[in-house]
Amino acid sequence: MVAQIIRHTRNDVLFTLSTVMKDAMAAQLVVPASRAAGFANTLVLAGLQRSFATPLGQPALQALLLKARVAVTDNTAASNLDGYAILAANNLSAPHVQGAANTGDVADLVTAAKVHLGLMYLTDVQADPRLTAVATLTSPPALTSYAAAVNANAFSPNAQALVNLMHSPNGIARLRSAGLEVSS
Repeated sequence: MVAQIIRHTRNDVLFTLSTVMKDAMAAQLVVPASRAAGFANTLVLAGLQRSFATPLGQPALQALLLKARVAVTDNTAASNLDGYAILAANNLSAPHVQGAANTGDVADLVTAAKVHLGLMYLTDVQADPRLTAVATLTSPPALTSYAAAVNANAFSPNAQALVNLMHSPNGIARLRSAGLEVSS
């Protein structure tokens, strides 16, 4: 989205990784005073809901990983996540791991039953009723931080109102129901 803002595409609010937001602020692409932080998305291993009734503990998960096909994100700019390293950081190993461009592609592989489990964001799982979180990852970067800010060349006078809504009680409730954590 930063590239889109540079090209003056009509994106009134930038919602992106906190690290990218710092770069956008340094380049004066967003209004610094409009910045709202405190958004986080958790990484999970997910599978089809019909296949998993409850989340698995570490021993059961590791046993499953030994025979399951697993999709993870490749270490590319598209995902900004090295799925193989994330599994290792969480002391998880699987002999049958397939790379994908991003967590959306991982979710597609799981829902098409091409793999048993996939590394994706909790928001990916919440967005698709066929998916369920099997295990929540805890080792960095298990939690990805985001920020929002108004584009310095925003078209809509309501852009700041949208950023403010994200931290209102109703906005927080809606974002949490979608799988995003919001701190006040």
